[in-house]
Amino acid sequence: MIVVARTAQGRTYSELGGTGGWRDPVEMSIAITKAPGDIKLPPEWRDTYVPVLLDYDKSDKSWSIVTTFYYCETWHALGRPILPYIEYRSVNGAPWQRVPLEERLIDRKANMLTGPSTDGEPSFVTVEEKERIQLRAGSKYQRILRRWGGEEGNGCNF
Repeated sequence: MIVVARTAQGRTYSELGGTGGWRDPVEMSIAITKAPGDIKLPPEWRDTYVPVLLDYDKSDKSWSIVTTFYYCETWHALGRPILPYIEYRSVNGAPWQRVPLEERLIDRKANMLTGPSTDGEPSFVTVEEKERIQLRAGSKYQRILRRWGGEEGNGCNF
């Protein structure tokens, strides 16, 4: 089991009679606090993108975080990449580096909660709770999509 501490910081808004939400940008962070065996932990990751997948590759002792975004304006600012993801890697505890999205991660099921509540979250979420909550997320937050865009009905306007 891997235990992750997460934060989300940003400006919030509320709607009359609604639940409200986050205003862009929201800074997210991930700190891995527990991993099996003698796996070297990476440093804390921090950015304005939304983490959707955390992976550890034993062959080269690397951690990967695949992220995406909440707002289409961010996708436009990134140059409208074909897939809506950004990957970061940390090898053997080194600082996180932004790298091209690895093919081995495409089609993988997301394993990170992607919609932190502006009202706060429980201090510990079990795997079962996480999977139940994740069912309400959009498609790009549930799986690392191979196809994305207007034609797929799951993308931003081009």
